[in-house]
Amino acid sequence: MSGEQVMALDAYAAYHGTAGRYAGPTLSMAKAAQADLKLTASQALVEANSLCQKGGLTPANRRHLASLFVAAAEPFSATVQWMRLAPAERIAADGVSPALVKTLNSFAGLRNEIVSMAARVAADVGLERLYGAGDHLSDVASPSSEAMKAVVAAEPGLTDLFNHNTPEFRAVPEEAMKLAAASEIMSVFKWKNSLRFGRLDADAQCQSMLRSDKAGRTGRQWVAAWEAQNLRMAVAIREATAPIAGGRALLIVGAAHKPYVEAYLRTFADVELVSVPAMLEAKPAGCAE
Repeated sequence: MSGEQVMALDAYAAYHGTAGRYAGPTLSMAKAAQADLKLTASQALVEANSLCQKGGLTPANRRHLASLFVAAAEPFSATVQWMRLAPAERIAADGVSPALVKTLNSFAGLRNEIVSMAARVAADVGLERLYGAGDHLSDVASPSSEAMKAVVAAEPGLTDLFNHNTPEFRAVPEEAMKLAAASEIMSVFKWKNSLRFGRLDADAQCQSMLRSDKAGRTGRQWVAAWEAQNLRMAVAIREATAPIAGGRALLIVGAAHKPYVEAYLRTFADVELVSVPAMLEAKPAGCAE
């Protein structure tokens, strides 16, 4: 999620529930940094964006920028700044406390798609920040988990569909899906990004609910909330890419979101989507795999 949404969820906790459920570390880090810097999240974001525009940032600038991004509930943008610093410059100074040094070092070492892919690429190509596109505002429209469990249990086959436990989903052997070896990653990555997987997953999660006689209004409510969530994600992506018209952006979303976000993005003007499988098959010069 964007820092703005994290803070909004926290401000409206009585309505949305605690933001810590989705972003506990982000929220606690932000509040500590806000207290240290004596800034609100919005003030920190304004200052961070202004500093990003300067260019030619010094190590001191980058440390301060990291602290501002943390205060703005944007810890992964702070991680980009931390990665752009030489290891010897990753010290407690310029608004970064000793405790925050440990946290940012920990974040920079995470092995997940946000750090290993997004933050690493951003740092390597000289970008200053990431943009969160996740959404949990739409959760308020979702049926309760108890109601959903009852619906799924009542309709024969729905549990298997939701868990991808059908022959159609086994285009990649089950053992390979465990990713026990590096050689298995590319086949799974291509499969999860393929048009066929997207269609199967969309059918399993949404069309199956609309087809079901037993799902009723609960199923239709779930689909509506899911569509709203993905549309908000697409809007966040479009807004983030507006300043780079004619440029390129790497979009990283969960496989279940991919077909919906792509469908919404295709309705926007001046947007061209590049197929991940086609890009991987292209094998540009100098790429071993």
